[in-house]
Amino acid sequence: MAELAAFTFVVNNEMEELEIPLMFLENQQRRNVPKIPGYVDTVVPLYNPAEFKAHFRLLKAQVEDVIVALGPVYQNALGTKMPFTHSVLACLWTVSIITESYRGVADCFGISKSALMNHLHHFCTLVNTHLGCYIFWLVGEALQSSELGFARAGFPHTVCAVDGCHTPIRKPHVANPVGYLNHKNFYSVILTGFCTSNRQFCHIIVGHSGSWHDARAFRLTPVAQTLDLDLLSIVPAGMHIIGNSAYPLLSQLMKPYRDNGTARQKHFNRKLNSARVCIEHMFGILKAKFRRLQYLQMSSIERITSAVSACCILHNICIDPQDHTEHPPKPEMN
Repeated sequence: MAELAAFTFVVNNEMEELEIPLMFLENQQRRNVPKIPGYVDTVVPLYNPAEFKAHFRLLKAQVEDVIVALGPVYQNALGTKMPFTHSVLACLWTVSIITESYRGVADCFGISKSALMNHLHHFCTLVNTHLGCYIFWLVGEALQSSELGFARAGFPHTVCAVDGCHTPIRKPHVANPVGYLNHKNFYSVILTGFCTSNRQFCHIIVGHSGSWHDARAFRLTPVAQTLDLDLLSIVPAGMHIIGNSAYPLLSQLMKPYRDNGTARQKHFNRKLNSARVCIEHMFGILKAKFRRLQYLQMSSIERITSAVSACCILHNICIDPQDHTEHPPKPEMN
């Protein structure tokens, strides 16, 4: 009996040694994840204009303009077989619909989740590099149009409004992630935006830590640094930028009086705030169109900054379909 038991033990051990490598081989085989074949070629063409814009936020003509502008500089750095048109649509859908997971979008376009993330980063880089002309500082007719809009709102001689907006993010992969924890106790990066009376961005700075005060983020913008060097270089004499009480009072930057002011000062505050509300509306429109900005599931600050900046450019494309390529370049800001 003892010999039989020993023989059985040896046989079992040998069988286990044979089964373990087979198990590892099965796990190493690539899993064939089901996809949705032909979605872009068969389903997307059936969308009416409203359905297309609901998915991709841009009109079909605007998407075609983006493809035409970026197509010649697209290098297929990822080495994929995915057509550039499909890549653009996949990226637009990803930043627009937060209720659709990254994996869900990837399945529709026949790629993996990691490939979609790489396409998104590449697309945002192209948008920031080659479509940045859609965000330009106000001069000439654009300046007059913005000033007229603020005058109608009750605050004349205004160039633009400034404010900060927090973009919630994951805990970032940086040396000091606590620095991105804001006063509301969630991780974020700050978008400091300057907007026209038509709710368009005319300048942006993205990526400052969420724990920073708006005034600190403003001081490090090229606009503030340029105003320190030459007040009249970007804001004409007799005109100003408007901001909330968080910003410093400067010769070219107006802010509200304190709440305990006189009746005349309170009237001034009401007029300024009614004109400044356009930038609050702009941030609301931005996050309503590109809902992924309500919570960016990214840990790289570089990719986060690139995604937010690209969405700001796409916002300007959405809100004004006219071609901006003929506008004069922005003044140099050191």
